[in-house]
Amino acid sequence: MNELSTLFSNVTDNETIVLEKNKIYDVRQDDSFCLKGYYCSNTAKKEENPDGTRFTAIYLKEKKNITIDGNGACVLVHGKMTPILLDHCGNVTIKNLTLDYACPTMSEFKVLSAENGVCDIKINDDCLYKICDNELFWIGEKDENGNPYWIDSYHGNKRHIKVFEPETYETRDFRRADLNFTKIEKLDNNVLRVHFKNPEITFKEGTTIQTRNIIRDQVGSFFERCKNLHFENMRVKFMHGLGMVSQFCENVTFLNCDFTPAEHRTVASTADFFQFSGCRGQLKIQNCKAYGAHDDYVNVHGTHLRIIKANKREKSITVRFMHPESWGFQAFEIGDELEFIKWDTLKPYFDNVKVVDFTKLDETDIKLYLDRALPEIELNKDVVENASWTPDLLVQNCSFSQTAGRGILATTRGKVVIENNNFYKLWGPALLIEDDCNFWFESGYTKEIVFRNNVIDGCDFGPTFDGAPTIRYTPKVMDEKSKEFVHGKLILENNVFKNCYGETHDIHLEYLEKAEIRNNIFDKPFTVTTDCVGEVVTENNIIE
Repeated sequence: MNELSTLFSNVTDNETIVLEKNKIYDVRQDDSFCLKGYYCSNTAKKEENPDGTRFTAIYLKEKKNITIDGNGACVLVHGKMTPILLDHCGNVTIKNLTLDYACPTMSEFKVLSAENGVCDIKINDDCLYKICDNELFWIGEKDENGNPYWIDSYHGNKRHIKVFEPETYETRDFRRADLNFTKIEKLDNNVLRVHFKNPEITFKEGTTIQTRNIIRDQVGSFFERCKNLHFENMRVKFMHGLGMVSQFCENVTFLNCDFTPAEHRTVASTADFFQFSGCRGQLKIQNCKAYGAHDDYVNVHGTHLRIIKANKREKSITVRFMHPESWGFQAFEIGDELEFIKWDTLKPYFDNVKVVDFTKLDETDIKLYLDRALPEIELNKDVVENASWTPDLLVQNCSFSQTAGRGILATTRGKVVIENNNFYKLWGPALLIEDDCNFWFESGYTKEIVFRNNVIDGCDFGPTFDGAPTIRYTPKVMDEKSKEFVHGKLILENNVFKNCYGETHDIHLEYLEKAEIRNNIFDKPFTVTTDCVGEVVTENNIIE
């Protein structure tokens, strides 16, 4: 076992661990903790990680009052890992620590020249590759047996491709089938001349091509059923699979953290940076900066499980994880309060019902015994949400830029305050509020969201929605005749909107009870489009 994992093998409660100042701790997936049974929301399908394996350098289980002071040290990953895993811990602080990969699972190359379907490209020095029969393969470092930790064809189905334009600071999709070479020549160290099968395919000089491994078999770090977690002055340069995942945690704070790529890279995560699934208490992200995501920056949600069976005599229901990337984890405890949700309107119709017992039938199905007689249920359609695990969210004084995703997704009935942040060049909207029980099954409804004193600059340039709204409410209501509100209130005030991608700044609202849009500054006219919205108040907005 590596030096760092050995250090964390014998930690006791109330301990402070100080790492060696500015030291690089090399950790490999085959000499670290190998843990089983850690199933993580929004990550790998069953066939991709069937037993919930996590390769972990820093592992704490059922520990309390722990401080880990990185002291400027760096945890440098070799292979694919979940570098930090905390399980059922309380009052843990991790500070002054850097996380990075020696060979990221996102490979990058820069276009040096391009003409008539022929490009000279420079592959990043920390990206490993091999050429076989004019096919380029991205590879990982070698394991203890001399085999690469991973290997992917440059245009295989495990790879997703994005194009980053440094002039516009924008990231766009690129069809995998178009990245097809007929000939590859090696010109110099990490410099290749590639001939496209389609000679009309070309890139601008200076463009960076980003490719990611789409399998989320590990994550940036994973925290399960913990309470009072505090992360401060952390520097995270790369995360594989998903970012920092908090699952059924209570009170989590990220303060003064830097989630940006290493100086020679343009990407820092293959997916979301901050993922909170089924949490409660206070979630805080303050004075942080992040860029280089291939998905969203902040995603706060619960999980809708579909009701597939009901037994009125024993007051029980059987519920099922529906999305193939969310399964296996413990979604309920005795005493948790449920709400039953209509599948087509997203409206709760039976609440204040408690779980008195449960049985895990398999990795997707759970039988819940309840304290009340059951209502009429539309089986195999209606869902339940765990109402005991819905957090408050504060995102404050942060900077988010250059992403292939959205800014903040927050589907929680807790108090949500997003203030004094800068959103720059996001592919999608700065704020997206959904809720669905038919697609991603991410719950639930919101009561009040305050979005104030933020700067939204050049966001939602992705061509996926007419008008490119930078504020978007689109809950997935399936009943087209429904006139019932899903979400409560939006307060949009004292923000600055600039450099939109159309003739107007667009705000798109659906199934919202009330919106107050006040004292905002726009550099072009703004429009508010609505569908099933109760009241929209617009006051003292300025167009400059």
